[in-house]
Amino acid sequence: MNFDLQALSSFSGWEQLAQIGMSFGTNLLAALAIFFIGRWVATRVVTLMKAALTRAKVDKTLVSFLGNVANIGLLILIIIAALSRLGVSTTSVTALIGGAGLAVALSLKDQLSNFAAGALIILFRPFRVGDFIRVSGFEGYVREIKMVQTSLRTTDNEEVVLPNSVVMGNSIVNRSTLPLCRAQVIVGVDYNCDLKVAKEAVLKAATEHPLCVQNEEWQAAAYITALGDNAIEITLWAWANEADRWTLQCDLNEQVVENLREANINIPFPQCDVHLIQPKD
Repeated sequence: MNFDLQALSSFSGWEQLAQIGMSFGTNLLAALAIFFIGRWVATRVVTLMKAALTRAKVDKTLVSFLGNVANIGLLILIIIAALSRLGVSTTSVTALIGGAGLAVALSLKDQLSNFAAGALIILFRPFRVGDFIRVSGFEGYVREIKMVQTSLRTTDNEEVVLPNSVVMGNSIVNRSTLPLCRAQVIVGVDYNCDLKVAKEAVLKAATEHPLCVQNEEWQAAAYITALGDNAIEITLWAWANEADRWTLQCDLNEQVVENLREANINIPFPQCDVHLIQPKD
């Protein structure tokens, strides 16, 4: 029995199936090439971007974060290009990715806000690790700055963790930006005392203290700042380095009282009100 192979091929569709298989195999190889070559190129691009940011002295945390974002974005584009080469409708894939991204963004909007605020903190540097700051009713030394949160160590050795969106959404007082800090001691003296002697006794507490900074620009000073009902108010200003501010504050309180007692100056109100005020340019 003789068989017409051409008719059999046409009847069974082997030729068409072979063509489809060859076409799919070619597209699959092309898609794999797009994926692997694209991933290699993306890795090199991200590496170059990180190197450029590092040379520009951008914070390491921000460099890592931007590198991860760029890597994910490029990988998504590569996958879409590979699927398109296979004949998959990229419109539906793009819509699916966009919908998923929107859903994730809505569910993580607070975290994304913290991420954005963290990037701004790292980029603009309103404070650094080790600075003493006051923000949102808390004050302390900055222990760590992360992309989502910032932690402070208070003077009571307690850790306060603040979301970065809260940090950037409030006024920040940074006492470590400028080198000197002012201690202000307010004390009341009797109306019957010798004001010159009283001012000299108060000022002596600062000028003789080894931690008090005395130069042409910054000088300790004592002024009569108010006339109260039962006392004359004398205010002492003294300057110290940031690291010495608490020691100077406590020592001045004690020394002012001792100096006034040695000078036989009566203190109607024996408490001192102390404030730390950052100097202005």
